[in-house]
Amino acid sequence: MDKIKMLFFEETLKRWHFNEIVHLSGMSRERINHYLKELTRIKFLKHIKPKGKMPYYLANRESENFRFEKKMYGIKLLQKTGLFEYINSMPNVNTAILFGSFSRGDFNKSSDVDMFIFGNVNGFELAKFEKMIKRDIQLIAYDNIKSLKRYLDPMLIPNIFKGFNIKGSLEPFEVKINA
Repeated sequence: MDKIKMLFFEETLKRWHFNEIVHLSGMSRERINHYLKELTRIKFLKHIKPKGKMPYYLANRESENFRFEKKMYGIKLLQKTGLFEYINSMPNVNTAILFGSFSRGDFNKSSDVDMFIFGNVNGFELAKFEKMIKRDIQLIAYDNIKSLKRYLDPMLIPNIFKGFNIKGSLEPFEVKINA
């Protein structure tokens, strides 16, 4: 069933016809039919039958289950490359947060990967990981509080806060209250 889910995670907006799913998944028609019925029953997918046209399947983006599983799929995709382990092994990186479409679970085939890093990223093998995941990595990195406060777009801060924490804490954004 994971092969079928993967197709819908990668192209969430696409109208999937049965024969295309058979072709791309490499599974038997009977097994695919069974899985599609089950995924439709649990409202993971929608089965649309337009009058006079071929029926198709759509990802049910309103389904909390679909959104959660897609989010986990994206995070697991990045984790399998060793990216998170690599970042955690970098001694001069204090904080690393995955944000944007991958952390929300609304990415598509052309989405890039957005990451915030607080710390020194000299020697970060960005191209190696971009090649592995076949996506651009948009790295927003600051190595000191002064440059963070001066150059970080304030509109990005809420998105970073809502992101997936890879390493460290939100310490760079600490708010001091004078009492």
